[in-house]
Amino acid sequence: MTLRQSLMIRPGLVIKLEMNNPGGSHKYRAARHIIELAIESGGIVPGRTTIIEKTGGNFGFGLLAVCQRYGIQVDLAVGLSYSARKRELLAGLGANLIGQDMLAEGASPAKVVEYFLDSRTRCDKKYFYTDQFSNALGVEAHQMDTGREFADQIRAVSKAVNVVFVGCAGTGASFTGVCRGLCDGGFKVEAHLIEPAQCDTRSGQFSDHRFEGIAVGVAPPFLDWGLVHRVHKVTIKEMVDAQRWAYGQLGIYIGNSSAGCLAVARSLHCEIDPGDTVVACISYDSGHWYSDMTSAPRDPA
Repeated sequence: MTLRQSLMIRPGLVIKLEMNNPGGSHKYRAARHIIELAIESGGIVPGRTTIIEKTGGNFGFGLLAVCQRYGIQVDLAVGLSYSARKRELLAGLGANLIGQDMLAEGASPAKVVEYFLDSRTRCDKKYFYTDQFSNALGVEAHQMDTGREFADQIRAVSKAVNVVFVGCAGTGASFTGVCRGLCDGGFKVEAHLIEPAQCDTRSGQFSDHRFEGIAVGVAPPFLDWGLVHRVHKVTIKEMVDAQRWAYGQLGIYIGNSSAGCLAVARSLHCEIDPGDTVVACISYDSGHWYSDMTSAPRDPA
């Protein structure tokens, strides 16, 4: 089940509320697709198989929302730089957070997963590694589900034939999948990618930032650069201003990366003819995970 909802903020500007999905984000769609196909193929046996994954939180919540329906245990390596509230809630809702001592000593979530996969015989566990950074089923899920659904939603509120899509990339699966799904839906798509002001995704330059889930320190493996019309740098101030604007206009508190996309979408909206073009973005998750940001100093970076 998903709560399929999008909002026309004003003529020619649409936001899709993926924050309303089970698990609280767009990641539920890829998690569901991967898990259910693996169950069908026998790669996962409910009650016997344990899911293992590295995640900043949202994919973990998606996995947990799917797996608990089937009685499947979920082991997650969650980086300590991500939302502490997400880590606490994942554990409270039933995920097993693995390798916390290793993470505290400086190990990466990838190293934690590698260690547990290597030691699975000693742990007497049958693991299934969903591996979101290498699993192309994530792209397929967003193309077939998120993107085509978004196309239907846009068509329900607008007669536009062109879509200017503003998105972001962690693995790149949703950006690529949504763009392809919108094209499948009959739209001419111009795609814009946002990234933190201090990062350069294409050249592999990353630094610490608060736009969680994007520019995560590795090149997005599923990002189709051929779809990217333009890359936009977004500052913390622009992101927080967009969060406040969305709450004032709609009464919804969108997440950090979502707000970065909305900031750029609002700017591009000033340049289009709403009669034939829609600027579209996604609220990937809720801002309640990152509520410290609205009171944080809004420095230029």
